[in-house]
Amino acid sequence: MRGRRPSHPDRREEILAAAARRFAEFGFEATTVRQIADDVNILSGSLYHHFATKEEMLDSIVRDAVLDQRGRALRIAALDIDAEVRFVTLIAEELAALADRLEAYAIIFSERKFFRRSPDFLYLMKARKEAFEAWRFVLDEGVSSGQFHGGIDSYLTVSTIMRMLNSGADWYRHEDGSPLDAMANYSLKALIAFYSGFALRSVRAAGRGEAPIPAPLTLPG
Repeated sequence: MRGRRPSHPDRREEILAAAARRFAEFGFEATTVRQIADDVNILSGSLYHHFATKEEMLDSIVRDAVLDQRGRALRIAALDIDAEVRFVTLIAEELAALADRLEAYAIIFSERKFFRRSPDFLYLMKARKEAFEAWRFVLDEGVSSGQFHGGIDSYLTVSTIMRMLNSGADWYRHEDGSPLDAMANYSLKALIAFYSGFALRSVRAAGRGEAPIPAPLTLPG
């Protein structure tokens, strides 16, 4: 990434917020600098006083989110507790983060093909892989301990859970009040409990399906 230029922090954040909305809704490559500048009522040329390139804006939006995602997963996987508690804690922490920073994580997911072919974002792909490996480690530990069944396809399991959590976070954040959209009746805590139980029952070993669902840990800040 090219070096950042000095700029007013409030204006930078305003630009990043507009860029994140555009990238999440329309895609990074389909969004122009002019559109972002128009959204914050500045000239396109003035935007370059704050960011050298559109890629720098993208990096500023996704970097902390993906590194936080990796850090959470590695931290939870390393806990000295049973695999079920780690598994539901992974789900709880991921869903809470998605709901809090939905646009950044939506961009990370939707722009994965762009990130794979861009040398500037190799760090992001590496961090995503390390987060995935942390989830897989927890699944493998659960199989070894007899808590999870031995036929788990870790790639499909983690990928499916991630898509489920992304959809749940999007629904939670964008409930529209329609008759079929009852998200207003659910708290984030209720969603975490539902998705934790739903996912955990899908990986449990035979005979453990009706066992109580453990509560996720609350990680210290």
